[in-house]
Amino acid sequence: MQRNSAEAASSSVNPTDRQSSIKFQAVVALATMLTPLNSTMIAVGLPSIRSHFDVGVGEMTLLVSVYLVAVAAMQPVSGRLGDAFGSIRTMMAGLILLIIISGVSALAFNLPMLILMRGLQGAATALVLPNGIAVLRKRTNSERLGTVLGMNGAALSIAAATGPAIGGALLLAGDWQLLFLVNVPLSILGIIFLLQLEPDEGRGRGTLQIDLPSLCALLAIFGSVVVIGSATRIENPTFLVAGGVLAPIAIGAYWLRSYWGRSIVDFHFFEKQNFRAAGISQALTNLVMYSFLVSLPLYLVDLRGVSEQTVSMVLFALMAAMIAISPAGGILTDKVGRRPLLLSGAFAIAVATITLMLLFSEPPLAAIIGPLIGVGVGLGISGPARSAAALEAWPQNIAGSVSGTFSMLRYAGAILGAAIIAAILGSSPDEGAFHVLTMVLAGGAILNILISLQIHDRADTLKTSEI
Repeated sequence: MQRNSAEAASSSVNPTDRQSSIKFQAVVALATMLTPLNSTMIAVGLPSIRSHFDVGVGEMTLLVSVYLVAVAAMQPVSGRLGDAFGSIRTMMAGLILLIIISGVSALAFNLPMLILMRGLQGAATALVLPNGIAVLRKRTNSERLGTVLGMNGAALSIAAATGPAIGGALLLAGDWQLLFLVNVPLSILGIIFLLQLEPDEGRGRGTLQIDLPSLCALLAIFGSVVVIGSATRIENPTFLVAGGVLAPIAIGAYWLRSYWGRSIVDFHFFEKQNFRAAGISQALTNLVMYSFLVSLPLYLVDLRGVSEQTVSMVLFALMAAMIAISPAGGILTDKVGRRPLLLSGAFAIAVATITLMLLFSEPPLAAIIGPLIGVGVGLGISGPARSAAALEAWPQNIAGSVSGTFSMLRYAGAILGAAIIAAILGSSPDEGAFHVLTMVLAGGAILNILISLQIHDRADTLKTSEI
């Protein structure tokens, strides 16, 4: 199948030998790893922060949710900035902002200030992740894209998996402020590495279109989902009503801005079947993964009396499988095509999730580990193929915007998963509630198979001319 002219030109203009290609991939991976690292590293520091500011558990959840909401909503903005000014320049700007915000976070004198800084931290890291994936797309031809994305996916998974361990080590060395200050040297190192790469040229300031009202509406949509979920978990009717009122208003406001032709998310991308199906699949698979990572500790610790150290080992089985399989999944994606890997991974996730659902009546601990490994294997197999199918659906010159919208759906799945967990489990979950949750996740995994069937191998959109 012929590639489009932009991709062919990119391949001929940017020939790289294997050594320089690996160096380039490593630099991008090191920079993008800060986003998942900051997402999971904070978890172990929540008790210390709670004690320092003398607040309740409910307030602590805001430090997690505000980060996810900011990262999710800022992904499309980040992609558009990368297309206008260059993806590498935008990544460096994000790292510079992260240095400043992390320093201020460590000086926070009350919790509201820290929550604000945490949201800004999410916005800064959001400038890095989609542009890192975009620059990989811009400088990698279609025949190697799956391999490159598989390696980058493994790096992101390593960051997410090791975040709690790194956070624990920092707490042993000092106080919770180190969880924020560690971003300073890591970001400086990332900037030094990125300066070694040749900047990619953007399309120019004149092409930048960011609609602030629709961005605010998008933030409100994600925020309302978080509020509804949190209200259900802590049984707060005021929050539940507030979230219930805010959600339709925010959705309506966003629809109106989109109807008038002004939208932070370019729905034009969803016209291509490969992008649309890959994006929905991304949201579904992340919903399943995030729900397991969040709900299983609650189940194992609260109902089964399993130690937190043992729970960490159980959950690491999922992440370790995904990390180990992702590189191979990327290589196979390039060798046999996107569709076979997507379907294989989707079936693996579904079989593992259904197995866990059937076993979920006080199952032995060993019985939980097997299905979790299956979920990790499925994610590792299908992840690179899913990303490649979405990114290939549109030309390289708008890779930032495409990557930003696609990455947004990843975090949308996590936010929705958190709300579903809260709605089903409530404040005092029992065995039956967890069983219902596994049934819902099994349904999501089956739906993912149906969605994956819609993705064609080697997107026909490669024929599309630049827009």
